[in-house]
Amino acid sequence: MLVVFEIVFLIVMGIIAIVTIVTVGRPLAIAYADKVKTKHLEMDDEQTKQMNLRIAALEEETRELKQQLLSIQESKEFDARLLEKGKG
Repeated sequence: MLVVFEIVFLIVMGIIAIVTIVTVGRPLAIAYADKVKTKHLEMDDEQTKQMNLRIAALEEETRELKQQLLSIQESKEFDARLLEKGKG
């Protein structure tokens, strides 16, 4: 009879341990998941800001390069006209 009591006692203690772990562990797991989500959102926001800054810098660089290209083309056309006048 004592062996049966010990087995039942161990089963009840096991159930109490599982319920305790689930009761305490679930809120901790939810809090950790929220923390991880928040961290990823912050990283995404920061990455988005950095990407937007990089895009703006590249757009500005593109504008500058287009301006330089136009300047070179104008200079080339001017040189071509000077050569034509010199030959004519």
